[in-house]
Amino acid sequence: MMAPNHWDPSTKTFSRPLRLDDSIRSALTFISQPPGEDHLVITVYGATILSSKDEGAIQSQVKRMLRLSDKDEQDVTYFHKLHPHAEAKGFGRLFRSPTLFEDVAKSLLLRFCPWKTSLDLAKALCDVQLKKVRMSKRKRANIGDFLSPRELASFREEELNDKGKFGYRAGDLIKLAKQVANGKIKFDSADEGHYSKLKINGAGPFTTNTIMMCIGHYHNIPIDTETLRHMKEFHGLNMRKRKKGPISVETKAKIQEFYKIYHPFESLAYWFELANSYEIKLGKTLGELLPSEYHHATGSKKC
Repeated sequence: MMAPNHWDPSTKTFSRPLRLDDSIRSALTFISQPPGEDHLVITVYGATILSSKDEGAIQSQVKRMLRLSDKDEQDVTYFHKLHPHAEAKGFGRLFRSPTLFEDVAKSLLLRFCPWKTSLDLAKALCDVQLKKVRMSKRKRANIGDFLSPRELASFREEELNDKGKFGYRAGDLIKLAKQVANGKIKFDSADEGHYSKLKINGAGPFTTNTIMMCIGHYHNIPIDTETLRHMKEFHGLNMRKRKKGPISVETKAKIQEFYKIYHPFESLAYWFELANSYEIKLGKTLGELLPSEYHHATGSKKC
């Protein structure tokens, strides 16, 4: 739901800009699946000629977003054996960004704010990128892509806050971008241990577990106040949060234990329940929501 992603429920088509092989230029890409077919149709606009490398770059990003790897297929098969209800509803993959950098940056936008604010901040970053492209000598664009590490690293904290109300997040985002751009942080490993050792400014347990979930490690649930609300409303478990400070280790351990029967896919089981709870509240599937309704996809009454 976070920009620049766009889902059209009427045509069941997903679209967004994707980077070409040079990682500088973007092309607006549409992805759809013909009814009854087992393949995807990818249509690219804004590029007069696509080289074989450009095609490969776009296909790689699509595969990452939709988790179309052999490992992802194995994970889904294994998870469905543990969770027949999820299999019956066709749930098994969590959408992610075309790059891990975008996943990490968006995870930082989820902290300590309402869901609508996270949506607004993601859009603000894409608007910043659009203005940057239009000021360059590149072809005029109509929709902004998510900022690349080099693009984001070129901003000062004050400058970024002039474009949107990022607050303290501006410094965290720019620092992350600079660390990725200069090679101090590398996102090219599939090893969980590599990422658990990374020092990402502003990334606490919730953000770290969200990042791990995006990579494909599902055993540690990203626990926040939304999790506490869900446990109380749908499982009758009153997981009290301290008035001040983070959620206690004891409470997190109880929640992890609750989903232990789905190990190592605790996060998938949790998100299956959470998505279902939103759909019950909204009276429609998440795939039927219009972009103007995305901020309602939360359990919070202040949405």
